[in-house]
Amino acid sequence: AARRRVLGGGACAVRALLGAEGAEALEAFTLEVSKCGGLRTAKQWRGRAVWLGRRVTIADTGGGDIVTTAVSHLAASTPADSLFTVSFMNDWTNEHIAGHQPRSQAGFGSAPTEPGLGISVDVEAPGAPLFSAG
Repeated sequence: AARRRVLGGGACAVRALLGAEGAEALEAFTLEVSKCGGLRTAKQWRGRAVWLGRRVTIADTGGGDIVTTAVSHLAASTPADSLFTVSFMNDWTNEHIAGHQPRSQAGFGSAPTEPGLGISVDVEAPGAPLFSAG
C-alpha cells in the first residue's frame, strides 16, 4: 500500500501538492494564507485540495485577531470532511485589537457572522503611530 503523509510549510506544501497529485502520496497539507499570497490564492489552493480529495490545515504564519478572522472565514467555507485543522493564532498573542475575537474554546472555533469580517477593531488599541508618511 502506498504511504501517505501530512505536510506543512505553506508555499512548500503547494509544490508538494502538485507533485503528489498523481502519486496519491499526500493526505493533508498546511495552507498558510500569507505564504501563498493572500486569501484569494489560498481559496484557490484549498479548492484544488478539496477537488483532489485531500484534507487541509488552514493557518497563517502568525498574527492576531484580524489574521485569525480571515483564517476562520476560509476554514468555515471549507467542506467539513476536507478540513484537517485550523490555527487560531490570536490564542497565542497577548495583545488583541478586536476583543480576542474570534476565539477558540476547548479546541473548537468558528468564524464571526456579523457583516464584513465580523469583528470590531479598536483603532486606538495599537497606540500612536511611530511615524506618518505621505
